[in-house]
Amino acid sequence: MKKIIWVAFAVLAALWTGLVALTLQLTDWVLATIATAQVPGAAIDTSQWVAPAWAAAWVDPAWLQSLQSGLVWAAQGLNQVLPFAGSLGTLITVLGWICWGFIMAGLLVLALILHWLAGKRQDAAPGRQVV
Repeated sequence: MKKIIWVAFAVLAALWTGLVALTLQLTDWVLATIATAQVPGAAIDTSQWVAPAWAAAWVDPAWLQSLQSGLVWAAQGLNQVLPFAGSLGTLITVLGWICWGFIMAGLLVLALILHWLAGKRQDAAPGRQVV
């Protein structure tokens, strides 16, 4: 029984380690991709967009122009923030491995408790032979 407990622990530990490593590598790749992305903002020619004719009756053209310039400003601001995503990879990796460590510690504690309980069970059955 004790061998089964430790084999199960080893399999779960290997699966958990592989899952965390793969997830953190994918996260780092996604953040690096985001960090190199650019939202068109400064290169947008706002004079090319013309408000639809039906909007003139509902919305003031000056308000639409201010909305348009606000969206361009937001895109330009986003371009300033996106490169920061690349530096988040290190922080997320550290937090991911800390989480991995807590889960591994929990698995180890569970395996030790089960090992102890299996030993108690064998001690309670005196007629059994230990394999």
